[in-house]
Amino acid sequence: MLVRRFLFGLLFLCWTAFAHAGAGEEDFAAALVAAREEAYVTPAAALARLEALKQGRGGRELGLVLVETSRASYWLGRKQAALAAAQRAEQLGREGHDDDLLAKAMLSHGLVLSRLVHDQDAARRLIDKAAALAAAGGDLHLKTRALVAQGLLADQEGRTDDALDFMGQAATLARSGDDPDALAMALREQARLLAGIGDAAPALKLVDELVAIATSRKIPAQLAHARLTESATAARAGNPKRAEKALQAAVELLEKLEARERLAVPLANLAELYVQGRRFGEAARAAEAALRIAREVGDENGEKLASYQLGITYIFFRNVAEGRRMVDAALAGLKDDERYVRMLLDYAHALNQVGWGDVALTVYEKAGSVSLAAWRKEKQLSYEALQRAWAYQKKQAELTALHHESVLKAAELQTVKRIRTLWVALSATALVGALLVALLYRRVKKANGSLKVKNEQLFRQSTRDSLTGLFNRHYFYEHVVPQYHANPGRDGKPGGVFLLMDVDHFKSINDRFGHSAGDVVLKNVAARLAASLRGEDVLIRWGGEEFLAYLPGVTLDEARQLCARLLAAVSGTTIDADGQQLTVTVSIGFCPRPAGPAENGPDWEKLVHLADLCLYLAKTAGRNQAFGVADANALTPAAIAAADADLGQASADGIVDLVNVKTM
Repeated sequence: MLVRRFLFGLLFLCWTAFAHAGAGEEDFAAALVAAREEAYVTPAAALARLEALKQGRGGRELGLVLVETSRASYWLGRKQAALAAAQRAEQLGREGHDDDLLAKAMLSHGLVLSRLVHDQDAARRLIDKAAALAAAGGDLHLKTRALVAQGLLADQEGRTDDALDFMGQAATLARSGDDPDALAMALREQARLLAGIGDAAPALKLVDELVAIATSRKIPAQLAHARLTESATAARAGNPKRAEKALQAAVELLEKLEARERLAVPLANLAELYVQGRRFGEAARAAEAALRIAREVGDENGEKLASYQLGITYIFFRNVAEGRRMVDAALAGLKDDERYVRMLLDYAHALNQVGWGDVALTVYEKAGSVSLAAWRKEKQLSYEALQRAWAYQKKQAELTALHHESVLKAAELQTVKRIRTLWVALSATALVGALLVALLYRRVKKANGSLKVKNEQLFRQSTRDSLTGLFNRHYFYEHVVPQYHANPGRDGKPGGVFLLMDVDHFKSINDRFGHSAGDVVLKNVAARLAASLRGEDVLIRWGGEEFLAYLPGVTLDEARQLCARLLAAVSGTTIDADGQQLTVTVSIGFCPRPAGPAENGPDWEKLVHLADLCLYLAKTAGRNQAFGVADANALTPAAIAAADADLGQASADGIVDLVNVKTM
């Protein structure tokens, strides 16, 4: 009886110990997931959590903590600490013959080598080995992370198609295993890549799924990361309203998490969106907050971005000298930023808006030269990659030839039968060599084709608006402005007209029916405007709901007739927007160019500015009509100054002659 009780007691103690051990493993895994999600948003807090989690652990558990420690150190920019943690985790994986741990450590190590050390060859070797180990195991999250790492590396090397393929595989795998954290990781990168190549609709759809996952997981750091991804994707997709809303949500979450090391850049980006919406006061406050936080936490990149945005607001507030000083200093440290060319264009636009046209033109020219240099550099890198592949194949062929030459010399001492066998082997080798050359030729041809397609994609992305398909401001500065200065006219005659068009009550459409309805309206209006213009006319999406058209060689009478057609084309039939039948109208302002040589009259910026003033007059006069300057040759500097001060009064005083056009 005593023995039986002893045995039951021993079994109960064993079961209790096992249950507590299981609970401890679950707590450890949950803490590790939380630290992983915190690493990007609050890396300092994640490191503190990981340091506490590391105490008293060894073997596999210590290795897993070190892997996440390496990632958190990476996000803080601590290169040596990130390398040391990853290498120690690799050592533990090898000592314990733990392939999963080894693969995770290699992925973290490869990330540091690629992004902080810039050793792409070593990073590729580590990531490829890790992917092979992950594929042989059963850890779905690890397999997904390996595919994402391969995609990031491909994207960094300019292989966009390969990168998208890896991200698609990662998302499919994560969905098949019902792992929301792995899926969120894959969706973030897949959406970023799709937005980068202009596929706005699928990118935003992936972002919707990402935000839904993060919301359901109830991990604040994960949701903040998702909102940041949503904002960046919406901005690239040409949806500034959604980008602003998502960024404001992300900033609120970061403030609640006290993630000051991550706040500066989002605040600077929010300031940029406010500037685009011409809300300069809000932009200045956001930029000042970003600058203050960046200096407190030592975020150099955030400090440069915040200084740039604050300088832009100073320019719009007419403190041009101080604004230029801040912007020039910031841009000097942002030359490697992917948005550098766009920032130059925004800088030039701000200067032009406040009347510094000559300086703005210099900045526009600089943006063009930087953009061209970047395109040439990318082309050169692609060519060098092909050259390396060719050199590798050539070296392999030379080694093969040397090997067979030694075999031939040894075979000369053998019997005739061995000699015949050798000749057969040499024939086979020659055939293999020919096949290798043919294969290499096909690879080079395919690479050239891919390079051509990518160049065409880059040109389309840089010159076309993703929503409407119309040309954008970059195309205008690169192609229309030179055409304007060349002054070819039509049938050899000089002249031409600038039209500035704005959708009436567009904000109320967005507010009442949603941004998707607003997008439908913009697409329809763009299509109707384009259908009413000639083949040689250029239609630009100037910004938001505003469109600019340049009509070379058009006379004033032709411009008046065209305005009537445009007004009728837009308002003639309703637009079906998400089941709502909307009657949409536009207001138009136009200004012809003088008939004389371009260098003797006002420049194109002043003509567009006068068209903008006429557009404002059309708005205040009741909308759905056009106002324009009647006599471009009368646009003396004094007349332009009077129009700039008060166009309506200048017209009433007879200084500027205006015409009014309404629907036909």
